[in-house]
Amino acid sequence: MSDEQTSQPADAPPVPAPRCINLMCKAMLVYGEAFEQDPDYQAGMTDFWCQCTQKPHGPDGGELSLPMCSDPKRTCYQAY
Repeated sequence: MSDEQTSQPADAPPVPAPRCINLMCKAMLVYGEAFEQDPDYQAGMTDFWCQCTQKPHGPDGGELSLPMCSDPKRTCYQAY
């Protein structure tokens, strides 16, 4: 295949980084996949919760954050 066939078109939306499908925050509900544009998210004032536990920790008892919940080695991780 040529590079032309495998690359995304210039106007295609960026592919989001992998994360657990159960990770949630208010910005994700309001902004969808563009949640990183939320001023509160950018200021580091976002609280995450897990849809499995409905609490700020996962089923494995670990804390939640975008980097922590993007690790496929985490036992509760489910690909988005």
